[in-house]
Amino acid sequence: MKALTVLMGIFLGTLAFATPENWETYKRFYNLKPKTTAFKAECMNCHTQVPDHNAFGKDVKAMIQLARAKSLTPEVLAMIGPKDSDGDGWPNDLEIKQGFLPGDPKSHPVGMPPGQEDHSKIMPKNMDNEGKTLLDNYVPRHSFHPLIIHFPIALFLFGSALEVFGWRKGVPAIREAAWYCLLFGMLSTLIAIPTGLLAFYRIGFQWSGNPLIHFILAVSATLVMTGTVLWRRKAPHESFSYFALLMLAATLVGAAGHFGAQNVYEN
Repeated sequence: MKALTVLMGIFLGTLAFATPENWETYKRFYNLKPKTTAFKAECMNCHTQVPDHNAFGKDVKAMIQLARAKSLTPEVLAMIGPKDSDGDGWPNDLEIKQGFLPGDPKSHPVGMPPGQEDHSKIMPKNMDNEGKTLLDNYVPRHSFHPLIIHFPIALFLFGSALEVFGWRKGVPAIREAAWYCLLFGMLSTLIAIPTGLLAFYRIGFQWSGNPLIHFILAVSATLVMTGTVLWRRKAPHESFSYFALLMLAATLVGAAGHFGAQNVYEN
């Protein structure tokens, strides 16, 4: 009975990527049309037969694990898009957007793959036979920004809440804990901002819409966070001006985080 339970667990685990939620994410991200091959194939976009994955499905599964995501996300699809999983010369995203199957080398748009004629001339020396740069081999396109950015957001917002709570309750120990949260929240932006800019350029965001708003808010939040921490560094403050600046910093941090999430789930 135990052996049967284990086998069922393994089987269900392999089906985790073939869920209706993942299929809905896939359809929405690529705006699949009902009459296309990709739309009609449904789970066979990633599978030869469930639970076995085709070349594209294996790449998707590996990217989900690399991104430490629980399911298929737009970010994972954006990162896997430029890759040619089935080796037919067509990038996954171009095949899917035109309604073809990215895991079947026989399913692709008519004509020659983009840039194939001049491929040997434009291929940089530091790229492997799959068209990936050395940086791509070791660092995902998001450049670990989604992982790192949680530190300044969580630490600074939690520190702000502790600061107000400690002030209202008159407990110096709470305000001391708040100080360290604020300090390390601000310092972690020294890593979050460079990784964010690197991800911005590697993923290919444009300086408009949500990405631009996110960038402006992130820079503004960092400046106000820094000003707040510098003001607070010597001793706790009781003034209205200090707490107003603290609340402004916390608001900017939250807003920057919101528009950062919009970049992931709407692009």
